[in-house]
Amino acid sequence: MADAGVPLHHLRKIAGHGSLTTTQRYLHPDHESITAAGHLLSTHLNAGPDRARLRVV
Repeated sequence: MADAGVPLHHLRKIAGHGSLTTTQRYLHPDHESITAAGHLLSTHLNAGPDRARLRVV
């Protein structure tokens, strides 16, 4: 479900875990997912000062 984009805090509730740390123990991203995330972040940060804003979610 994490690979499908379900937010971690939702996964925590679905799994019945009391903390995000417990849920994170079960997540094992593959190399391809980590690389793709890095590319997304680079694209975002290189979008220019008007678009490259980090937001709190």
